[in-house]
Amino acid sequence: MVHHLTQRSSKPISFGKVQIGATLIGLVLCSTSVFAQNAASVADTKAANSTSDAGKWTIYGSPYTLHFSDAVKEKDNEPDDIKHSYVWAVGAEKMLDERYLAGASFFSNSFGQPSQYVYVGAKFRPIDTHPKLFTKITGGILHGYKEPYDKKIPINTKNGWGIGATLSAGWDFNKNFGAQLNMLGTAGLMLQLNYTLD
Repeated sequence: MVHHLTQRSSKPISFGKVQIGATLIGLVLCSTSVFAQNAASVADTKAANSTSDAGKWTIYGSPYTLHFSDAVKEKDNEPDDIKHSYVWAVGAEKMLDERYLAGASFFSNSFGQPSQYVYVGAKFRPIDTHPKLFTKITGGILHGYKEPYDKKIPINTKNGWGIGATLSAGWDFNKNFGAQLNMLGTAGLMLQLNYTLD
């Protein structure tokens, strides 16, 4: 009688343990699978974002520049009625890898003189949750600020050869189109429109 009761009570307990164990194993396997898929997806996304710019060319143009102040006469040979001219720029740059870039631009400077800027720089995407946001820093050789406006930039020669630098912040609207604002030292802020080639 005791043996019979033991058998009857042990079967459901044994079956229950197997059932619970199988359920737990199934949940663990499912969770592991889902976690692995999500981790792989995140890794793929991060990898795609980190290498998506490498080797690509971007062409750009600037239709507008805001000057922070009016032009001021600083040298005797500058015009008495000195004023800023309309500024425009066109150029191209290439991402050498996922971080570093090189480029060149042709522009009309603040005093209407044809000018050029050949540069290297770096591009950053500082916020992982907003991969379309980027910042840039560039530095290079600047040419075009000639007499009588050669003193309008800090490091320059009378022949118009100098050193330039920009700080920028921008947004990629999609894989091709973007825009950025370029800080031109203490002189002004330039709007730049970008098109990245596939």
